Amino acid sequence: MRIFLSYCFLLFAFWSSSQSIDERLAIQFYENNEFEKAESILKKLHRRGTRSAFIYEYYLNTLIALENEKEAVRLVEHHLRKFPNNIGLRVDLGIVYDRFGKNEKSDHYFDKIIKSSQSNVFEIKSLANGFKRRGYLERAITTYKMGIKKHGTSEFYIDLIYAYRAGLKVKDLASLSLEILEEDPSRHQFIIKNLDIVFEDSASLSYLQNKSLSLVQKKPDNLVFGELLLQCYIHQKKYHAALRQVVSLDRLKNDQGRRVMQFARFCVDSKAYVVATEAYSYVLDLGETNKNYVDGQNGLINTLYLQTTKDINPDKEKINTLTTKIQQFIEREGVNYKTAQSIFRLAELNLFYLDKTSVAIELLLKLTETPRLKNTFTAKTKLLLGDCYLMLGNTWDARLMYGQVEKQFKEDALGQDAKFKNAQLSYYTGDFEWAKSQLDILKTATTQLISNNAIELSLLIQDNTGLGSTDEAMKEYAAAEFLLYQNKISKCKEILNLLPFKYPNHSLDDEIIYLKAQVQEKLGKYQEANRLYQSVYENFGNDILADNALYRSAVLNLQVLKNKERAIQLFEKIILEHNSSLYVARARIYYYKLKR
Repeated sequence: MRIFLSYCFLLFAFWSSSQSIDERLAIQFYENNEFEKAESILKKLHRRGTRSAFIYEYYLNTLIALENEKEAVRLVEHHLRKFPNNIGLRVDLGIVYDRFGKNEKSDHYFDKIIKSSQSNVFEIKSLANGFKRRGYLERAITTYKMGIKKHGTSEFYIDLIYAYRAGLKVKDLASLSLEILEEDPSRHQFIIKNLDIVFEDSASLSYLQNKSLSLVQKKPDNLVFGELLLQCYIHQKKYHAALRQVVSLDRLKNDQGRRVMQFARFCVDSKAYVVATEAYSYVLDLGETNKNYVDGQNGLINTLYLQTTKDINPDKEKINTLTTKIQQFIEREGVNYKTAQSIFRLAELNLFYLDKTSVAIELLLKLTETPRLKNTFTAKTKLLLGDCYLMLGNTWDARLMYGQVEKQFKEDALGQDAKFKNAQLSYYTGDFEWAKSQLDILKTATTQLISNNAIELSLLIQDNTGLGSTDEAMKEYAAAEFLLYQNKISKCKEILNLLPFKYPNHSLDDEIIYLKAQVQEKLGKYQEANRLYQSVYENFGNDILADNALYRSAVLNLQVLKNKERAIQLFEKIILEHNSSLYVARARIYYYKLKR
């Protein structure tokens, strides 16, 4: 008996192995489009009575490829008899009719099985899945829609939404979403998440907006349609309309400005500063007793700072007005963790725009002593304090501030920023070897800005040092750059004017012209700055500062000289001729925005 069982086992193993080999061979023939060879093996496997859906699929597709309609119909009918409970298989007979050009017959058959499979939710979903499996998405949608009529929306709305998304039926998706929200507002989160393709289609988005607006007017207390209308405005970048809507929602929910604050922060991130200002002003108008009042003041000051300083040539009157506004705010609320953000902005204004470094230092020192501040904010304060010391030429204290932050946030972007500032300080003071060693580490920094700055400064040092006497030229150039940082313009110009005579035909020639252009920018002589930038990218087109000069010239033409067409040409030149430039991403943003 044991010998007999062993024999049976070996026989079964051999048969299974043989079947496996046949399957692999048939699939190989099929994939090589050798359908006749594949068909002979698959027919044999089918006649053995295999239950493998895998073999059935390949056999059916092979018969269709060989245009053997009779055998294909026979195969499907046999399979349906064998697996009568597999509702999804019912689709295959209609597929065969369709593939062999019998469209009326297939349509009639599909209509028949859809109508006859409506008795329960499981049947409907199984049939729809069968249609989707064969790529007949329209039929799957018809199946779901008929199911909704008989069993209600709740059973099929998720499947139908996914089907509309798969078929890119954007307007249908929008209509269904509104219908669902009218029936059950609790599905709001799911619906909004799946409306992304509607928001990307302008026609469907306008339709959704108009329908939502109509529903809001009919049911003003229904927050769901208000939220949907808000999303429509935001995706169309209609920020003023979005603000009106968010204020309405804020009032309906009695949020006391909280929702408007969130929207204001979104507008700041989107650089929609005018609307952000209006949003924060709304919060402040709610009164000083409102819990969001101080945060609203901070938000407004931050927005005005970003708006006022975004251009090359900020309006001095606006700078002074903002300075006064911040001072009044601090006088009223005091120096504490709540006003710290605005005090920081005031220090920046004094340091970078009002040439009042000592005032900036005083403000920042107060911040370092303020309790309840986050470690990251205190670190940012120390970095700016280091910049102030550097501005005054106090390199020891500057290095101390940078060093403290680098040590505390070694693996963080703040620590990398501190490392870069320390390396830059060493560059200014002529310690090029140490500076470059630190910059090379920062080339892989987590933030792109630090990485880009490190790459640029490292290349500058690499290209202009290590050639004997040229190190002296580089030290004088670095000293001139340091003087410009300190706003000591006349001394900076003096060095720059002498350098070409002391070191004629030097590799620093393009850097000297570029720095002269920056000096002219600092003096507000923008035409002359633009001319010098042009000299760099035209005469030193293959050197490392060509793309820098192009970018600066483009921004000058756009923001100050008001020559939009020239700016477009220069941004395009960066994109086409300097596609590996660190400025190419920013150039693309400007270019496509200007070309609209």
